[in-house]
Amino acid sequence: MRLDARVLVIGPDRFRAAVGTALPQCSRVDAAHALAGVWRAGQEPFDGVLLCLAAGKNAVQAVRSLREVAPQARIVVSCPAPDEPGARQALECGADDYVIEPVTRADLERALQLPVPPRPNGPTPPAEPSLQEKVQFVDVLKNLGEGPQAALDRMAALVKRTFDAAYVALDIDDLVSVEGDFSDAVLQEPIRRQDQVVGAVTLGRRNSGSYGSSALARLADYARLTEAVVTVARERAHWQNLAWTDDVSTLRNRRYFERRFDQIIEQCGQRRAELTVLLLDIDDFKSYNDRFGHETGDAVIREVARLLTSCSRETDIVARYGGDEFVVLFWDADKPRIPGSRHPTEPLAFTERFLNAVRTHDFRCLGPHSPGEVTVSGGLASFPWDGRTREDLLRAADAALHAAKRTGKNRIRLACSADNETAAEPTDETAAAE
Repeated sequence: MRLDARVLVIGPDRFRAAVGTALPQCSRVDAAHALAGVWRAGQEPFDGVLLCLAAGKNAVQAVRSLREVAPQARIVVSCPAPDEPGARQALECGADDYVIEPVTRADLERALQLPVPPRPNGPTPPAEPSLQEKVQFVDVLKNLGEGPQAALDRMAALVKRTFDAAYVALDIDDLVSVEGDFSDAVLQEPIRRQDQVVGAVTLGRRNSGSYGSSALARLADYARLTEAVVTVARERAHWQNLAWTDDVSTLRNRRYFERRFDQIIEQCGQRRAELTVLLLDIDDFKSYNDRFGHETGDAVIREVARLLTSCSRETDIVARYGGDEFVVLFWDADKPRIPGSRHPTEPLAFTERFLNAVRTHDFRCLGPHSPGEVTVSGGLASFPWDGRTREDLLRAADAALHAAKRTGKNRIRLACSADNETAAEPTDETAAAE
């Protein structure tokens, strides 16, 4: 289609005015309603037809008539984003393409297949995504499982590369991602969720030249993409969290624990860091289920889970391993949670504190006719001395747990001392904090 194409524009005044502003180079003929537009298309030739779906209740059906009377014309329909299903229906009726309102020069030129004239303001981002841009966006989608913040960071890097911006800031809801050195905002586009503004995409100066006229429309596309990507990443994180959470205890489940265990062992191996795993279960747990019912048994599990969590550091991994079994992974993250907090070089300090917490806890769920205080037994194994893999460490901890059971229960034993009498047993004093 030639640059000064003859275009029939069908729609209300606002639409015709917007097209006139966006395509001043085209020869334009206006029609206010779909019926008038069909009649006009049958009277003289047009290179293209722009039909606003607000031009009448029969606008979509008018596409069939336009195709019959103007078979050579390129037919493009326009609509607001919520009415996009109607635009898709128009494609089935014979339209060649559609654009989302508000219409922009770049979108109309693309849809009508007009030749793009040189821009006076220097190079601009291409109207169609480059291969590199598509590959980078696919990378964003492939890694949504890393979480909303990571997805936003990848989107910020993509926007920076696409617009050749020296500075990019994306903020949405409670998340912020920044790429490049701060500079004053040159372009900014709000991020909307339905009709509510929930953030913004901000561009600083361009590294080379200035932004072209199509940049703002392109930025609006990225604002919509950013909202969609973060929303999907949040939903995925929500469902992933549910998949990794035990229903009864609300602790992490075995699937999550084994996955993180393997990751942490690899990190500790690279950093030559220490790691200790505690495997424990509730002594004579079956008796609680048999005497009080499974609901009471579940309540005991929840109480023990809460005590485990309260005695552990935020960086430690606490999980329900199955049945009445629990597992705790002690390890050093990037830095201690509080000054002086460190990996327990004396694991018995933690176990003594936990055993004492269980011993002194009032398990009200058992009522006044409790068969006795709740106790636990467990085994501790440390990396790399007791094993270098998850399987070896859990096997060593399990052997120590069974040794604790054989020697009287209500105690936690070290894997390295499973063949002697060294064990942690509850005392009247809580061990010193780590």
